[in-house]
Amino acid sequence: MTQRTIDLGTQGGADGTGDTIRIAGVKINDNFTELYATSAVQSHIGMVQNEISSTLSNADIDLKPSGTGAILFPGLRFNDNNIEAVGANDDIKITPNGSGYVMIDGIGFGGTSIHASDSTVININENLTIGGDLSASSLVDTGATEFGSTVSVPSGLATLSSLTVSGASSFVGTTSIDNLTFNDNIIATSSNADLLLTPGGTGVVNVSNLTIDSSVNLTDNVIKLTRSNDDLILSAASSGSVVISKIDMNEGTVDNTVIGATTPAAGSFTTLVFSPTNTGSLSTTGLIITDNTITSTQSNADVELDTNATGKVVVNGIKIPNTDGTVGQVFKTDGNGTLSFLAHSSLYDYSFIDDASATVLGNSSAAQVIDSFAVATYRSAKYHIQTSDTTADRYRLIDINVTHDGTNAYISVFGGVDNGTGDGSTVYDSLEFTADVSGGNVRLLGTVNNTNNQVIKLVRRVIKV
Repeated sequence: MTQRTIDLGTQGGADGTGDTIRIAGVKINDNFTELYATSAVQSHIGMVQNEISSTLSNADIDLKPSGTGAILFPGLRFNDNNIEAVGANDDIKITPNGSGYVMIDGIGFGGTSIHASDSTVININENLTIGGDLSASSLVDTGATEFGSTVSVPSGLATLSSLTVSGASSFVGTTSIDNLTFNDNIIATSSNADLLLTPGGTGVVNVSNLTIDSSVNLTDNVIKLTRSNDDLILSAASSGSVVISKIDMNEGTVDNTVIGATTPAAGSFTTLVFSPTNTGSLSTTGLIITDNTITSTQSNADVELDTNATGKVVVNGIKIPNTDGTVGQVFKTDGNGTLSFLAHSSLYDYSFIDDASATVLGNSSAAQVIDSFAVATYRSAKYHIQTSDTTADRYRLIDINVTHDGTNAYISVFGGVDNGTGDGSTVYDSLEFTADVSGGNVRLLGTVNNTNNQVIKLVRRVIKV
């Protein structure tokens, strides 16, 4: 039924034109009957201004075209589970507000960025082709990555600030990283560039088998040549030296000197240098020469300097006799650097003469040691003593005899002469001499009875037990 319209007449019906109230009511009822008979009114869809809503709680709103028809919007077509652009070559644009993302099943698209809604990982499970530059702040490969052909980025470089590969990775073909090219078992640098292998911290570059320039091979602790008849040359730079801490040569030559052969020749060197000078050494079966020291390596062994025939050992220009003298002889110089043996009357079988000096401090009541000799070696001693007190200008010469019985010492002071008469305060009678036995030695002691130091010079002749 078509919509029925009420005739309002003219002048509000005051002139008797238009429908009567009854006829108008019938038309209204007919219209409402038609309206309520439609499925739209019987549905749960509400339309208010520009809103379409469901009147049922939590109910979906379904738009279902008939047959092969589609749901059409200006520029878009919804066909089954497809969204299609209506215009030829038109884009489909979904634009969020502000910094928001277009979210599709956990993946957010905003501007030129893609992110995961849970801020974890975005997985690309199929082939990926990148037509422009690839830039990654961190690229982590936890499995096996294989590149079956040449890897290239058509319009730029692939930049990886950090690449971590925890599994096995295989690159088939040529792969370039910065200034390095990897191809099969060859690593090559750019033109004239060095290849540096630098470990971190205390780490080392560990190579089990290394061949250099197709000639020098390093395996374990062995350096060998691989080309027939090649020499192995160790060459230092400028004034540097080739330093080897320890060397064992089985055969060969040094400056044409045969070493380690069946009949080795004696080595001859213009200069032999040990470095460093304070620790480098020359070692033989019996001697070690280190710096300026010659040491015997054998227990209780002598260090001998020997000459040939009539030659002499020369020390600082002094020639030492090459044969021994007789018992009791001493060295005599001729004034031209040659020593010889000479008998001397001061040398005896049972006595020994020497001299010494000592200072006995004043202003001290304690007895101080002037001289001593071993109880087990010598029985007696005769002293010829000069005492000096330069403060008081007093000087004295005196003789002293000392002997012992192993436990006690006995002393005799006599024959004194000085430059003044005694008054109890000056040198000539201010130094008192005594003797005792202590620590296996006979000691000559002195005690000063004034404040002046006494300087003593003595000649001693000791007689053996």
